[in-house]
Amino acid sequence: MKNLSSILSAVALGGALSASAANPGDEVIVIYNTHLPASKGVADYYAERRHVPPNQIFGFPLSTNEDMPRAEFRDDLQNPLAKRLKDLNLWEIGQTIAPRTTNHAGRVEWKPVRSSIRYAALCYGVPLRIAKDPDLQEPGMDKLRPELRRDEAAVDSELALLPLIEEHLPLAGPWRNPVYTTTNEAMLHPTNGVLLVTRLDGPSPAIARGLVDKALEAEADGLWGRAYFDLRNITDPAYKLGDTWIHNAAEICRHLGFEVVVDENPGTFPVAFPMSQIAVYMGWYDPHVSGPFSRPVVEFMPVPRRCAARTSIGLARSWPGAPPSRWGA
Repeated sequence: MKNLSSILSAVALGGALSASAANPGDEVIVIYNTHLPASKGVADYYAERRHVPPNQIFGFPLSTNEDMPRAEFRDDLQNPLAKRLKDLNLWEIGQTIAPRTTNHAGRVEWKPVRSSIRYAALCYGVPLRIAKDPDLQEPGMDKLRPELRRDEAAVDSELALLPLIEEHLPLAGPWRNPVYTTTNEAMLHPTNGVLLVTRLDGPSPAIARGLVDKALEAEADGLWGRAYFDLRNITDPAYKLGDTWIHNAAEICRHLGFEVVVDENPGTFPVAFPMSQIAVYMGWYDPHVSGPFSRPVVEFMPVPRRCAARTSIGLARSWPGAPPSRWGA
């Protein structure tokens, strides 16, 4: 059975970073692991190509494992990062009034009332996951369904909540995404409670740096190639919405002129499927790298014109057993 997760292929990561390229580099903060020299190398390379101010490149002493304990995330990354943003006057947290809605009474919230940054780029070597705290106890936790009494999470999704750090949100269970269904780009901002987080990552530092080059090339020359969408064609209401999202994305790509390939079989694309010139890939996926992505060569676009027609590149990172984001609808 396939599971929906936040893992992205290298091309998707390149596209996510290219979205920030239309904005000044001073809207970006870059985060790396000081325990890995290669992590700083990727951060410096990105900052140079994207003209990120030097005082917005942050190094933190983090675990070199893919998982980190909740205490380490809080003490070595989350809190120090929030402090730097405040000390450097990159944002200012203050009181705001959240108006009453159908589901919530009006209330006072603490979040940025001003922010000059919108994006955080996590670099190769920053841990992926926050491990479960077996001793976690929070008020009201006993009222949650047993499967929701958990606090493990993706590092990226927890940092997306950084603008709400003064709200001291509960760790167990899901949290409503404050910008769910938003189509206005300006709403995706720390002053609305969300920091846009992406990741420059891959099986090697060279591949992570290559994402920067590929994004810049696509911006200059356009993105071309094929768009692949891996549906499940399911009717289970708990999962059907995910299929609908992927199907709609396929139709958008078709409208934009991409050659679109859609797989509606229960499994992922088979390993022998002739997947080539991949500009876009989206879908449900196996917990482990599988299908065409398990082959030694996978052809993501754009390929530099001066190079051969094929390039060797892997998935951004295999995250077996990665927990879902805490963001809910």
